[in-house]
Amino acid sequence: MEATKETTTTPQLGMSVSMGIGSDSYHEIIVRIERNAKTIYTMNAKLVLGGVALEDWNALPESIKAKRAVDAMNDQVELFKQEFPTMPEGWAEKQQVHIYTLKGNGRYSMKGGNYGWITLNDNYEYLDPSF
Repeated sequence: MEATKETTTTPQLGMSVSMGIGSDSYHEIIVRIERNAKTIYTMNAKLVLGGVALEDWNALPESIKAKRAVDAMNDQVELFKQEFPTMPEGWAEKQQVHIYTLKGNGRYSMKGGNYGWITLNDNYEYLDPSF
């Protein structure tokens, strides 16, 4: 039997991801990419979609999804800054955006730890009812 080469997905602005912690999974969307895709920022998909159906979102051109994703992040951060003007610099971003870094095993895990991972190009969401 011949070995097959594993396909690698390249992260893109506006791409859906599933963020997993334990047995739970949350649908998020990529809103920023840095360091040649070694650092990825995501936000809750509902905030980014803003009422647009996922099927309609997926049908949009990549350039429009990318712009809308970045705009959604900026809008949400600005709303937090207006609501909590006395909070320290960077606080609003931490409330809205999750940051993941590419690890040596090829997976993205939450920055600063080895827990909380994302699966690219996926929109699976599940909350374990036992908690």
